[in-house]
Amino acid sequence: MQSEDNTSTHVREATQDKLNELLQKLFELSVIVYDFQPDGNKLVWKKINEIIEHYKEVDDLKDGIDSFIPEEVINFVEHGKNPDIFTQGFVERAATENQFTNGKIKAVGEFRQLLSDEFSKSFPDLYDNANSMLESQETTSTVQPTTLPE
Repeated sequence: MQSEDNTSTHVREATQDKLNELLQKLFELSVIVYDFQPDGNKLVWKKINEIIEHYKEVDDLKDGIDSFIPEEVINFVEHGKNPDIFTQGFVERAATENQFTNGKIKAVGEFRQLLSDEFSKSFPDLYDNANSMLESQETTSTVQPTTLPE
């Protein structure tokens, strides 16, 4: 496991280095194009070929990366937005849905109790049998909360 982490970290660092080099090459190309001279065609083609080679190297490194990035995060970055905004919105939506679900669970529990109370008032002789059935159902259908890994 430790060697896999080291390999993945090494590949990520190599990818980051290649991307930084690629950005530098793109910047150099933009400077050349901005100050274009009539005899600068060979220099432009040379920079374009270097950029293509960097793209190939980055493409070769992609197979060693095992991290998953959601498409929505990539879209945020492409549109110039901070990906932390996506994470914050995701956490807020999850918390809202969790509160909504907990409210539903509480409402069903209250309804079950109300139904049980009314059932015992209306049918007191059958209540003992029904109560034992409800208790046995309660023990089998209790959902245990799970904890998220840190």
